[in-house]
Amino acid sequence: MNEHSFIRSVHRHLSPEVYSWKIHDTYTGGVPDAMYCGPSALLFVEYKYIKSLPKRNDTLIRHSLSELQIQWLNRINGPAQAALVIGIEQTALIIPSDFSTNISKMQYIEQNISRQDVAQWIYEVTHSGRAEHEQRTPPSSKKPTKNLGR
Repeated sequence: MNEHSFIRSVHRHLSPEVYSWKIHDTYTGGVPDAMYCGPSALLFVEYKYIKSLPKRNDTLIRHSLSELQIQWLNRINGPAQAALVIGIEQTALIIPSDFSTNISKMQYIEQNISRQDVAQWIYEVTHSGRAEHEQRTPPSSKKPTKNLGR
């Protein structure tokens, strides 16, 4: 699987009530991968896919988020909402702010969610109008939400 396949696998679970646009801009660097729109909010998401978890629990997960992408997400995260979604194997982690935060393998294991839960989170953000920026997992998830060192 690659990043494009990962994004498609999330989009397969999206409600048809969410307008989604897979952004492809060859002229401007750093633009997020997707935009989602519902009756209550506009959400931009940058996706990063990593093929496998590191071997050691304390190893930091390295993703390829560039400084320009961080600037775009921070700029958007005010007038609209923005998030970074890191996918590894069959799971994902939603980071709705502090996009340059470091995440260890153990933190990822404790907080990861399914792709279906990512799609549900997108629906809830775009349809409820609630900016659940402090919440890393959707309310329907059974895993507890933890703060990643903010």
